[in-house]
Amino acid sequence: MLEALEIDQNPVQLTPITSEQMEALLLLQQDILGKVAIGKNHQDILASLCVAAETMLEKSVASIMLFDDKRESLQVCSAPSIPEAAINALTGLVPGEQAGSCGTAVFNNKPQFICDTRVDERWANVAFQDFASTYGILACWSMPIRNGEDLPIGSFALSSMEKRRPHLFHQKLLETCASIASIILKREAEEKELQRLAHFDSLTGLPNRVLFNLRLGHALEKSKRVGGKLAVIFIDVDNFKDINDMMGHKAGDSALIEVAKRISNCLRDEDTLSRMGGDEFTLIIESIEEPLDAGHIADKILNSFKTEPVLLNDYERLITVSIGISLSPADGVTSGVLLQNADIAMFEAKKRGRNGYVYYEQALTNAVSERLELEKDLRIAVQEDQFILNYQPQLSCKDGHLVGAEVLVRWVHPSKGLIPPDQFIAIAEDIGLIGDLDALVTRKACIQCLTWWKEGLPSFKLSANLSVNELIEGYSKGLSAMIDELGFPYEQLELEVTESLVMSNSSLAIAELKNIQNLGISIAMDDFGTGHSSLSQLKSLPISKLKIDRSFVSDIPEDKNDAAIVKTILAMARTLELRVVAEGVETKEQLDFLTKEGCDDIQGYYLSKPLDEESFARYIASI
Repeated sequence: MLEALEIDQNPVQLTPITSEQMEALLLLQQDILGKVAIGKNHQDILASLCVAAETMLEKSVASIMLFDDKRESLQVCSAPSIPEAAINALTGLVPGEQAGSCGTAVFNNKPQFICDTRVDERWANVAFQDFASTYGILACWSMPIRNGEDLPIGSFALSSMEKRRPHLFHQKLLETCASIASIILKREAEEKELQRLAHFDSLTGLPNRVLFNLRLGHALEKSKRVGGKLAVIFIDVDNFKDINDMMGHKAGDSALIEVAKRISNCLRDEDTLSRMGGDEFTLIIESIEEPLDAGHIADKILNSFKTEPVLLNDYERLITVSIGISLSPADGVTSGVLLQNADIAMFEAKKRGRNGYVYYEQALTNAVSERLELEKDLRIAVQEDQFILNYQPQLSCKDGHLVGAEVLVRWVHPSKGLIPPDQFIAIAEDIGLIGDLDALVTRKACIQCLTWWKEGLPSFKLSANLSVNELIEGYSKGLSAMIDELGFPYEQLELEVTESLVMSNSSLAIAELKNIQNLGISIAMDDFGTGHSSLSQLKSLPISKLKIDRSFVSDIPEDKNDAAIVKTILAMARTLELRVVAEGVETKEQLDFLTKEGCDDIQGYYLSKPLDEESFARYIASI
């Protein structure tokens, strides 16, 4: 239905639309939409629309104007018959009540039929009068182009070189052209969105794997032509699985967005950062002069995460990343090889403790092959229980009686023999097996202790390691169910968590530790002194025991610094009413020093190395 229009109190001339005119409009519509259907260039189609409209109104020129990205001003989108100087003059038109035909149409979201630009108040502005005079515009009819929500996004206009009033046909012509333009623009926007989705990550807005590979291919071709060097950098968020498991995927998404932002802030405009998927990011650094240049960028990225924690679900958490670097042409000249080698180097960075970067070298490839084989074997080992347990006693400094024993796991590989923990524990953490392994060890040790105690051997507190990675919501309930099933006394179980992992983990993990403590299970902080925890932090943690790291014990009493550190730890523990175990005690001098300074318990080779089940049973029977 045609809109009722009044221009200077003069209605659109109600001259009926002829059948020939309706057929012409229909043919116009069919022709233009046919071009859309077969996928012709959208700009060419819009130009064709303008030309077709001009043929239906002699001595006229057509134009399409659209909002800019900020919806502040109008820009000329198509005007094939208008001089470039006129297009430049029109560009930047701000919609308003008296902004000519197009600006007013967009502002009011209503058609504007101006029959005489020389006297109409909508053209009264001096700039509009100059424009009309310069280009001979005497009449101008404009129809708003609307989106699917019926909001204006631009205008379709016919400007005439003679004063004239529109007929109903002209109104219908503009309505038809504006509608067709809306369809074309919608189709163009949809295609752009599909293109964006095909090449950009929907979460971070970064280029995705597809676009990254395209850009890397182009960068390598350019590098070959000019003889330059480039770096491919592989970045992986450390312990990202913990964030998803403990805080939810929404928090994980927030973390990834922040990671993308911080890395981007470290880069030049010409560098390409992409999200490959999950918590993996890749980076192309072109035109590097020296390999160290890539390392400097890696340092910048690492430093961007060191001081400012990320706020996730109202909890602050420090995030770190591991970075691998490969260089072209030294480490490869194809996209696949460079990415693979950067990935291998990143993996080595994780192996070395995370929160760092490593340059690729050939030896790493061999190590990765070995690692992959070990991963496969470890999965089987957990399923088949290829592990044996050792126990290292803990004795009281005061009277030498047995107070506890730490259970330690050893892997008996079917073909490679005994594999020590330092070769497989980190792997178990990386591939998500540490929870299953810890549960297996704890269950086996509890069963063995119950057997010993039934046989009349002295009781003691069993100390088992617990990865903070396991401390997801509900862990304490699962632990409680297992202990109840076995009939193991809660007060005889102690779980050890490392200081560094506790300090870097979320409040959710701390809350789960409190749930464990409420069951009657004690919590010991292992490797104390290496994680830089403060007195205030310790006060808020649900722990009852500190284990002084062996690195501080090995050189006492000779090393004055280590001796001072140990004294300080012992004094702090007394203040907080925490029991202290010193690890790595290997000499009588160390024992005497610790006893004198008030250490509660000791553990180490001076007393006993870790013992298998039979040897440990004999040991505790002899005490």
